[in-house]
Amino acid sequence: MAFYLNDIYTFLLMFSSIMFSALMMIDKNRLLLLLEYGFNQKYSLKYHQKESRIYVIATSINTLMLLTILTSFYVFNNNNGVMSLFMFSKIAILLFFFYLTRMTVIYYIAMLFEVQDYGQKYYYSYNVGLFLLSLLFLPIIIFVSYYNNGVLLDIISEYLFYAFFLFYIILKLITLNRLNLFTISLIFYNILYLCALEVLPYLGLIKLLDLI
Repeated sequence: MAFYLNDIYTFLLMFSSIMFSALMMIDKNRLLLLLEYGFNQKYSLKYHQKESRIYVIATSINTLMLLTILTSFYVFNNNNGVMSLFMFSKIAILLFFFYLTRMTVIYYIAMLFEVQDYGQKYYYSYNVGLFLLSLLFLPIIIFVSYYNNGVLLDIISEYLFYAFFLFYIILKLITLNRLNLFTISLIFYNILYLCALEVLPYLGLIKLLDLI
């Protein structure tokens, strides 16, 4: 548990908190619309194609850090309550390359079937969904990490990871529905997609996490 109480971990959470606070100060409507993302597409309609490269890089780093923390909770519980900076770094690298691989595969599939527009919408929705989850789980992570010297980490950290994964699946289904991929005429291809690009890769990711 020592890792979750040291200065590096605190710095990561401070960075994320400052990031979201800065976004709120610059454009408070952005985060407010982001919180509505699961119910409507106002956020996408307003901000799609308007995001600067600096914003994308900064928010991507922030999202990666928070997702690494959530994933480390799973490894922490499966590793008899042990977590180190080296293990944490391996989780971050694994998630980074997992993301790059999935996005690359989806990009080439979209090119192969000449549906680049769907591919771009999927890419944008995927990233917005992860950014929303990082925003929602940040205060929970902070509370669990520091309440009574982290006593909750041993109790609910793994369940927190499962809760994140559940919300991730819900947002994924919302994204696929918005792309009209649940129509009857496409049901066979949807089954292939869900198996090849959603179920199997994440099963593989869990296996790799168990090896860390």
